[in-house]
Amino acid sequence: MTTTFRKLVIFSCFIILLASCKVLESSFFGGRSPNADATLYPYVKNQKVGFVDNSQSPRIPAQFQLLETEIWPYTFSEGLAAVFFSGAAGYINKEGDIAIQPRFEEAHPFSNGLALVKSSGQYGYINGNGEFAIKPQFPQARSFQNGRAAVKKNGTWGFIDQNGSWIIEAKFSGAKNFADGRALVQTADHHEWGYINRAGEFVIPPQYRAAKSFSNGLAPVELEFHQWGYINKDGEIAISSKFLEAEPFSEGIAVVAMPEGNNLSQKKYGYINSEGEFIVQPTFDQAFDFHEGRAKIEKNGQFGFINRRGNVVVDPIYNKAWAYRNDFALVKIRNKYGYIDKNGIFVLEPSD
Repeated sequence: MTTTFRKLVIFSCFIILLASCKVLESSFFGGRSPNADATLYPYVKNQKVGFVDNSQSPRIPAQFQLLETEIWPYTFSEGLAAVFFSGAAGYINKEGDIAIQPRFEEAHPFSNGLALVKSSGQYGYINGNGEFAIKPQFPQARSFQNGRAAVKKNGTWGFIDQNGSWIIEAKFSGAKNFADGRALVQTADHHEWGYINRAGEFVIPPQYRAAKSFSNGLAPVELEFHQWGYINKDGEIAISSKFLEAEPFSEGIAVVAMPEGNNLSQKKYGYINSEGEFIVQPTFDQAFDFHEGRAKIEKNGQFGFINRRGNVVVDPIYNKAWAYRNDFALVKIRNKYGYIDKNGIFVLEPSD
């Protein structure tokens, strides 16, 4: 057997073996991606972004542009993640392949089968194939929730369905998406805030100078003396107005702010329960929603986390931090990014 012929035989065997492995892989995963059911988290290496799994093992190499925009940290939704390539946003699948070509100024997570994107200065919605289901035509818009989205056109806000048809006409000067069956809207004439039902009818009349969306059956509204309290879904005062600021409830707990001493221009943030009682005293420079039993807090320009009892479980030592997702939180210290567990221990050491 000649040397050349022997090499051809070896090469042929290698090709057959490789093909067999591909067939076995396809059969083993039922024709689906091996990453299909994996939870993937973005990580940073050499100022590029890739994805790791629950064990912090790389699944998608770091190759995407790091931009701390509204969609950072990049997350998968409905099997796709919006990422940036050279300043343009597109979508990848869980194998890291480009699923939707990068051609958008903004690209948001998928929700209800559609994703909000910005193209040529206008917002529209694409489907999972990257095709426009609702063409770009809105100067402002929100992602779909429960089959409808608040959008702005010709200077006023209304609500559309997933076909792009108006289900509540555009007549409001401001609007938020539906939450707890109520949508917060602002009237065009007196610029007061009230709440409508899914039929577009006011169920809580417009009467508030400022208000926020419902969550856990309560909504923060500005009441007497420019102080904040909470109303229930019938519009009745559930927690009296006594806070300088108030946020919607998350996991049964809400962020509120109180004056520091007698100085109304200085405030500290804490947390209350649904009865309006402080469960975490206002001692923080800033405070954020609870996710998975942990809330991000800020002290002296640095970020950490507390538990539901108000105990600091992660010291505020990070330049930035993001909410917990499946037991891990992304943190930034100087120019490096890493992941911590719920006890603040690094499961992925910071890397730049």
